Amino acid sequence: MSSTLALSGFHPSRVRGSGANSTGSSRYQIAQGTNLAGDLLKLSGGYVTPITTTTDYAVGVLQGVHYVDKVSKKPVWSRYINSSVSSDDSNTYAIVKDDMQASFVIQADASLTIGDLNLNFDVTLGTGSTVTGQSGFGIKAGSRAATTAMVRPIALYEVPDNAWADAYTQVECRIQRREDAVYDVVACVVSPI
Repeated sequence: MSSTLALSGFHPSRVRGSGANSTGSSRYQIAQGTNLAGDLLKLSGGYVTPITTTTDYAVGVLQGVHYVDKVSKKPVWSRYINSSVSSDDSNTYAIVKDDMQASFVIQADASLTIGDLNLNFDVTLGTGSTVTGQSGFGIKAGSRAATTAMVRPIALYEVPDNAWADAYTQVECRIQRREDAVYDVVACVVSPI
């Protein structure tokens, strides 16, 4: 498993401090002509889109989509959406795992060691598959830093054939660069009484 490079994005693991948990998702609108497939998402103009740089701030991870097909007028639920889908923007939604305490399983594009726990990493900006719904995102192992980056490994993903220092280690991680964790500092002027 971790001896083969097969980047497939973020897979929900748990909510920090608890076991497996599938709650903590919200609906966000998707603009026409957007490709989404299990990717790390950001908000742009009120719509969700995949992050495009390692300096973007994420809102969460795509879990699926819901829209009403313009031709058949039938509701559609899917793991992904591609730009050829014909739907009404006001009825096209992404279901996004946006809980700040959520953790995800993700594969690195090279070896990680136990010493990488609680360091920060950028992600590969792979394109998701609109055939399978799998993301192309992974951890960029060569980007490890103690400064701010997109994700932070917090544990080894404990499955057979996955160990620290394997060629393509799979880890549980948290998203560090989050939109809802960025605050603007506003100057406050106090007038004398």
